[in-house]
Amino acid sequence: MEVVVALSILAVTFVVLLGLRNRDILQHLEARYLTRATLLAQKKISEVEMAGFPPLGIMAGDFPQPDDMFHWTQTVGTTPLDFAREVTMEVAWREGEHSQSVVLVTFVMDEQS
Repeated sequence: MEVVVALSILAVTFVVLLGLRNRDILQHLEARYLTRATLLAQKKISEVEMAGFPPLGIMAGDFPQPDDMFHWTQTVGTTPLDFAREVTMEVAWREGEHSQSVVLVTFVMDEQS
């Protein structure tokens, strides 16, 4: 009888450990996508800053290989100051049935003002 109880406890423990391992793999993948999306958003923000004072509007596109699972949307809006623009960069991707995204916001100044 004691052997059956011990084997039952061992079986339950193995099932719990396998579930934790699966969750760990999913969280690792999510962290990897989140990190990559943040780096891509920072890269696009840097491109905007290097190009100078951006025009108002919305632009969107996809990243090239190997980051083609990520999509970016750039929104340039006004601020109370005429010489500053608000730039919002969103990088989105799909994980199965769920969409996720990273949003970074910065301000770009018109250096000629």
